[in-house]
Amino acid sequence: MLHYYRKGTGESLVLIHGFLSTNRVYDKVISKLTKHYDVIAVDLPGHGKSSFTGEKTVYDFAEKIIELLASLNVKSGTWVGHSMGGYITMAALEKYPKYVKRAAFVYSSPRADTPKERQQRDQHVETIKSEGLAALVQKRIPLYFGFDYDPKNLEEAYNHADQTTVEGAIAATFAMKERPDQVNTINHTQIPLLFIEGKKDMMEKAFVSSSPQVTKVKTDTSHMGMLEKPVQYLNELQNWLAKTQ
Repeated sequence: MLHYYRKGTGESLVLIHGFLSTNRVYDKVISKLTKHYDVIAVDLPGHGKSSFTGEKTVYDFAEKIIELLASLNVKSGTWVGHSMGGYITMAALEKYPKYVKRAAFVYSSPRADTPKERQQRDQHVETIKSEGLAALVQKRIPLYFGFDYDPKNLEEAYNHADQTTVEGAIAATFAMKERPDQVNTINHTQIPLLFIEGKKDMMEKAFVSSSPQVTKVKTDTSHMGMLEKPVQYLNELQNWLAKTQ
């Protein structure tokens, strides 16, 4: 079973972190959310305090979250996925929609990897195998931040990454590489969807949606808005949650 933090009452709000991270990435905003929601912040397999148990696809990762929710008697809720957590949320939206009441994608795109990006994923795995996971962490984490980052935020991101297992990192990398393009799923979904995009985010790809269910907002941040501008991030999320109740 996945490790998780749970606090608060009300509608269930499932917080899902990204690659090389933990549920503690939400520490700067979670106390505000627990005042109004039943917040469940998970550690993904092989990340944080959750053991890796053989997951291979984003659907496998989504199934682990659904198993956890079932054990907690949570039938559906609002999923909030950061980066890879967004890919997992999209997988749940496609294959297990009854568990997703609404969904927020935080610095995450429904577009699949390009051939070049897929090749880069393979290179990341080779780096892990030949140089160790720490070598990939040192190369990868700085890309999550803009040029004017706060060193404390970078240090915190490194601390989260240090809690990832080799097996978990490799499996997550292949899962991201093989994930399908989900723009069509997004455009045909009949529940409210939010995309929080960072003006300085160099990681995620822009996409066009024709769906009236899709709301897009921007924060003055890079890929790690919940660390860099937690108040701004929280305001955008809470405003959408209030409007779509």
